[in-house]
Amino acid sequence: MEFRDGVSLRRQLEDALRVAIRSGRLPPGSALPPSRDLAEQLSVSRGVVVDSYAQLATEGYLSARRGSGTRVAATAASGRPPARRQLPAPNAYRYELRPGLADYHAFPRAAWKAALLRALRELPDIRLTYADHRGVPELRNALAGYLARVRGVVVDPEHVVVCCAASQALTVLWHVLRQRGGRRVAVEDPGWRWQRYTAEAARLEAVPIRVDADGMVVSELAAADVDAVVMTPAHHYPTGVVMTAERRGALIAWARDRGALIVEDDYDVEYRFGRDPVASLQGLAPDLVAFVGTTSKTLAPALRLAWVVTPSHLIDDVEDVLLVTGVTPPTLDQMALASFIEDAALERHLRSMRRHYRAKRNLLVGELGKHLPEVRVSGTEAGLHLHELHRHCTAYAPSPPALLLGFALPSESDLIAAAALLAQAIG
Repeated sequence: MEFRDGVSLRRQLEDALRVAIRSGRLPPGSALPPSRDLAEQLSVSRGVVVDSYAQLATEGYLSARRGSGTRVAATAASGRPPARRQLPAPNAYRYELRPGLADYHAFPRAAWKAALLRALRELPDIRLTYADHRGVPELRNALAGYLARVRGVVVDPEHVVVCCAASQALTVLWHVLRQRGGRRVAVEDPGWRWQRYTAEAARLEAVPIRVDADGMVVSELAAADVDAVVMTPAHHYPTGVVMTAERRGALIAWARDRGALIVEDDYDVEYRFGRDPVASLQGLAPDLVAFVGTTSKTLAPALRLAWVVTPSHLIDDVEDVLLVTGVTPPTLDQMALASFIEDAALERHLRSMRRHYRAKRNLLVGELGKHLPEVRVSGTEAGLHLHELHRHCTAYAPSPPALLLGFALPSESDLIAAAALLAQAIG
């Protein structure tokens, strides 16, 4: 071997021997030269060889026994090392009609960059330590004001908890429920499958409750003997129905009588095209309802920013669960979102996107009507999808065949082409 400058002789000899053993050029059981002989061959001191042999013996590559010299260990790697596998690129679809996707081409990069730069510039050095596990105060204050103004949430910033995802918020709530003796959680049927998954992961039983044209059927909920219910009352996923005022009143009456927790997943409510958003259920009973929201549809899932507004009697228990997990979004991203909200950049972005998504929805509905005139589009004119039951849903009750089409991500020309291909496939 040829030694090179800048790296210790011992390190170079160790590396060369490792490569020889891993590649199989020195198979298990092979005898290595005595340290004195190898040192002479390589024109190095004997100490370099002795130290290299000792290090490789410590790592398990070599074994040394009195009378048999130094040999390649029987357990050492042999044969050619496996080729390094490259992770495959994500699947790319020509026409991306999956539901739950926003138009990421319209992400407000310039405004978000400005908010991030402001956070980097203004955040004191001492704030680069571990943040409050409930979220930075700036974001909790900003969210409290925004949710009260836009969604009618009754909220104290002390009861706002910042999370990485809606599923994390649900998981935390289910652990609190179980610690308090809860055993069963009602989930929507059909519904978002992570409602069920998060409950079951917390060792709770998920009980499906039917959803009809008026929302969750509260009379069936009352007979289910559950300790909590999770739902999307303002825009049900996947059917798109809105829970009626009568059902909301019955639900709150049930929860108050039962002493149960209602978890309101505020899914897709920012995008309503026919009328103003329905106010939150939480605003009617803040002592009974935990309110969950996220930036996944308003901005992008890559931000990993969500929140839950907890009833006051649960906040200490929620805090205890968060103390154990220690999972919080990055402080700089939280500060950026706080600035984004306080500067009204979020509301400006949403106004623009409502117009954008309304046009896309109308285009897709029109193209489906042209190619498949027998098709019926169900659900409220809102959100980022048309109705289907698909792999992201859990369904137990019988329901007619349906298809859920996301229209947010594709361009207008892609929507036209995809509708024509879909009609051919169905026909």
